[in-house]
Amino acid sequence: MDDLYFIGITWQEIVNWFLVQPIYAQVLVLIGVFAVLTLAVILVYYILKGVGYLVYYILKGVYYLLKGIGLLFYKIFEGLYYAISGKPKPEKNQVVVIQQVPVQQASPQVRQVKQEEEPIVPIQKTVQIVQPEVTFCNECGNKFTDSMLQTLSDRGVAFCIHCGNKKTQDYQMSIES
Repeated sequence: MDDLYFIGITWQEIVNWFLVQPIYAQVLVLIGVFAVLTLAVILVYYILKGVGYLVYYILKGVYYLLKGIGLLFYKIFEGLYYAISGKPKPEKNQVVVIQQVPVQQASPQVRQVKQEEEPIVPIQKTVQIVQPEVTFCNECGNKFTDSMLQTLSDRGVAFCIHCGNKKTQDYQMSIES
């Protein structure tokens, strides 16, 4: 064992130095070595994690860059195709602009077209009536459930299921008024 070296000192000298120390010093040295090893492992973990994130985001950026370049070439070749073939490029969202002509300037043909159009039928919408009994707890601000309102009207006393605050019939009367 004498031929093993650690930082220029033989391993046997390090062991002899450790054994010469009092027991509390040996315990402190062991705790220190354990702490240094733990910190080294944690440091290596975070370095590897950082390198992993770096590689991930670099690859993600390269992917989006290549995707954009591919889309650029697609748009260029699509434009060249429509330019060479002479076909019109189809529009996805065609907006039709209708110009209104004043009534005095309208010709008889325009008036005939207006008469032939189908009559406009108004859309009937249903209206839902909202119950005025919606109440909220003055402690926690949560909405009372239907069962809480039913219990309050039946028994005259109810407890908020969210905060446990007691509500009486007087509370419901003050809300309704």
